[in-house]
Amino acid sequence: MKNCLFIILTILGSVASAAKFSITMDDFNIHEETLLNATERNKRILATLKKHRTKAALFVACKHLQTEADRKLLREWNPAGHFLGNHTTNHRKFGANVTADEEIKDIQSCEEQLKAEKGFEKIFRYPMLAEGDTPEKRDAVRDWLKKNDYRFGHVTIDASDWYIDQRLREKIKSDPNFDLSKFKDFYLQHMWDRAQYYNDLSKKVLGREVKHTILVHYNLLNALFLDDLITMFKHKGWKIVDAKKAFQDPVFQMLPKSMPSGQSILWGLAKESGRYENILRYPGENDTYEKEKMDALGL
Repeated sequence: MKNCLFIILTILGSVASAAKFSITMDDFNIHEETLLNATERNKRILATLKKHRTKAALFVACKHLQTEADRKLLREWNPAGHFLGNHTTNHRKFGANVTADEEIKDIQSCEEQLKAEKGFEKIFRYPMLAEGDTPEKRDAVRDWLKKNDYRFGHVTIDASDWYIDQRLREKIKSDPNFDLSKFKDFYLQHMWDRAQYYNDLSKKVLGREVKHTILVHYNLLNALFLDDLITMFKHKGWKIVDAKKAFQDPVFQMLPKSMPSGQSILWGLAKESGRYENILRYPGENDTYEKEKMDALGL
């Protein structure tokens, strides 16, 4: 009897302490149709989220909403309870070539296109997670967002899925018969590696595991392998939660003052503390970190 009680308590303790993650997806680029057309891609991604009974956040770059057919695909996200965030219209990096006023106008432009959509919420994510190349520009946009009742759609687990997707599409064009499972294996290992890094960073900087927002993109890679990705995290003991629930974590109210500004919110807080320079990369995530590995594997 005591042994049974011990096993039950151990299982309950494990469940209670399981790391939690949510799916947050960027861009909504429905006009790139390698292998799958826009309708098929949308259907696959939504079916995966339904299978895992989770509600995601989709941060829309509004330049992709070019026709009524594009908007119809976007509205397919509403019935399942997913929500839409603002990712600017033009998806430009907020750096030296973009002023604060231009960034704000780009946010306003996207809001105008999204505000009539049922799932729209005033939550903003910077393209490429770039929050400005100077403190003054960063703070000007932050102030505007606060005054206009926007929340910050920070990422906790950043990664380079966009680069793996780029290589995947190039490989399909050059070798249509290539075994795509090799890309899946690389992708899953990459995402698990980055998840471990940022979860460990969360425990170091905050003394706890946050409810994670994983950054992935609306692309072919995730149309093919998002199901495998979520399944892997579950098998490794992580628990999937709705994006709305994840964004309720207090970490998303924090605005580190460190420069360069942007990256994962956990990266920014670690940088601001000044205690973790030995484990921070500049930038936190970049295609150059994965290029040599993928070259060696023929991907």
